[in-house]
Amino acid sequence: MGLESRLTPLNKKLDKKMFYDFADIKQKEKNVISKFVERLELSYLLTPSTINIQPMINEEYHYEGVMFVTASLKEETLDKHVNVLEEVIHGALPHPVVITFTWQDQILISTCIKRLNKVNRAAVVLETIHRTNWIDDQITDSVKTAFLQSFQLVNLNFANFYEFYKDMDLTVEAFENAKTVGDFTIVKSDEEREQQLLLIQHIQEKELAISRLIAAIKKETQFNKKVEMNIKVQQLTMDIEQLKNNF
Repeated sequence: MGLESRLTPLNKKLDKKMFYDFADIKQKEKNVISKFVERLELSYLLTPSTINIQPMINEEYHYEGVMFVTASLKEETLDKHVNVLEEVIHGALPHPVVITFTWQDQILISTCIKRLNKVNRAAVVLETIHRTNWIDDQITDSVKTAFLQSFQLVNLNFANFYEFYKDMDLTVEAFENAKTVGDFTIVKSDEEREQQLLLIQHIQEKELAISRLIAAIKKETQFNKKVEMNIKVQQLTMDIEQLKNNF
């Protein structure tokens, strides 16, 4: 994203013990860190002293900098383990975090807006965690190209650290949503994002219904019932296309 042209990477190893000692970590989560993380490191730490971006502090958000953490994963790691790891890392570190997971020559980027806990001001509340697909250097497509371009430092908002991080989070969210809508589009309006999320949920529900019908068709022995289910699949497929046209 262009950080290397402005800052020297820290590449500072993070001790797994700091996550084990985190108050909300359960034994199952400790096991995931122990078994599936090869190395954790702080790659970059952005603060007002290292980059020309100002803090943003109010009753809800406390953004004084951004941490870039790299988590190198072991070969046997599955996506369900990544789910656990990203929640632990985002929740344990005080600053907003951009996590880059590396696995078998691929990377996955995870972001999450976090706000202050109104009951315990020393704690944070995670909003929705967003993540890209696994990105392979050997594969080039329009979504990946658009994402990498939008994620460049020069295309992010430098007004303050909240706006800066939010731009990255929206970019990762757009990559994530492209899996469903088929196109990379960054939506900044909260109202439009809510509408988009609702449409995506409808599409995913219909895709799940199609998967279940296809599984049922394979097991069904009566021809007329197979025909009925195939008709339903075709109708659901048309519904999905109509929903995608609304984007």
